[in-house]
Amino acid sequence: MTTPGWWAMALCEAVNDQTPLAVAFGGEELVLFRNAAGQAFALEDRCPHRRVPLALGRVVESGLQCGYHGWTFDGASGGCTKIPNLHADERVPPRYAARAFAVREANGFVHVWSGEGKPHGELPSSDYLPIGREFTGSTIVNMSHDQYLAAMLDGPECLLGFAHVRLTDFFLGDLRSEQGRVVLERGAVWTTQLLPSQFVVDYPLIVRTAVPLSGGSVRVDLLSEDELPLITLMIATGANRRGTTSLCWRGFVHDRLPVHAPLRWRFARTRKQAPFQVKNLIDGVAVAALLQAPSRDLRAMRRPHLIAASAVV
Repeated sequence: MTTPGWWAMALCEAVNDQTPLAVAFGGEELVLFRNAAGQAFALEDRCPHRRVPLALGRVVESGLQCGYHGWTFDGASGGCTKIPNLHADERVPPRYAARAFAVREANGFVHVWSGEGKPHGELPSSDYLPIGREFTGSTIVNMSHDQYLAAMLDGPECLLGFAHVRLTDFFLGDLRSEQGRVVLERGAVWTTQLLPSQFVVDYPLIVRTAVPLSGGSVRVDLLSEDELPLITLMIATGANRRGTTSLCWRGFVHDRLPVHAPLRWRFARTRKQAPFQVKNLIDGVAVAALLQAPSRDLRAMRRPHLIAASAVV
């Protein structure tokens, strides 16, 4: 199960009023869709009648219609509003309802509340404020969710890359906790750098990775040596079926132009080419070779604090 809270589960443009979208996050099978007014909804992807996935159905004016026997469910409440073989004067029993989830949209992501209680707190993408053109995508990677978050700290170069930039394994400071995330910075160089990265004294670039203590939205920033943002990337992650991880992401290039940026980087920027790549095929050998250093601290910080039995009144 996912940690209770808001989880970014899809890009806003991936959810429409034509085709239901099935998503799987932390043991939850959900279906996302919109009504004609553009409001997004999330239901458990299972019809209470015959347990058929509702994502195989279709969006209708009154909600989401199951493709098996045509039962229709309201997006906000999950209540069944129509059963084809009932007479007009017959009421639909209230127990025939699909589980509904709270939904909020912000900064290009559809967020779904996971867990009990009234939804509260900031959305994971609240600090992602894009400027200009965005580059987006989604995929499923053959890697468990915990392993993906750990590798994002131990070796993000195995999971993503910035055009014409080479990440190094040199940490610029210690792991720190900041606004609900574990943050680590490492040096990076342009691919035109002649000297091996271990001989570089002052790194011209910084890669800052921020992994959440709870939830799954990872923020990655490429910074200049003066810590001015060049590229910002937000990756929403979540545990999918059979030990895999769902990803969807958005990113953009800031207005600043690095003084020493190579011509190829400037040319790609002018042509509005994608400035980064989130990998969908991950090299298991490279991941296995990573030193488990920062991820150990992440696991310790994410581990629930146990209360001694003697302290319980």
